[in-house]
Amino acid sequence: MKLTTSLITREQALAISPAYVEFAEGDFEFWPEVNKMFATLKRGQRAITYVDGQFIRVKVSSIKNDDARAIDGPVVRVDDGEFTWRVDGNGYAWPIK
Repeated sequence: MKLTTSLITREQALAISPAYVEFAEGDFEFWPEVNKMFATLKRGQRAITYVDGQFIRVKVSSIKNDDARAIDGPVVRVDDGEFTWRVDGNGYAWPIK
């Protein structure tokens, strides 16, 4: 998957959430905060996520709590207008208010 739309710079992502940027770049000290915010996501909400070294502005397209894959939290899919993919367990997402 080669993402080309809805990319944002690291600086733009920092303005939205410094904690998410630190987490996405490997500082797992911020995991509790990211996990807490991830749990507040709603279908249709805007968010940012991190894939292959890029920050992307996305829209939450589905949240499934009653899925067999939802072992440690909901199965969350996002959409950037070009692709959809799961972010639970990989990259997660930070809501944009």
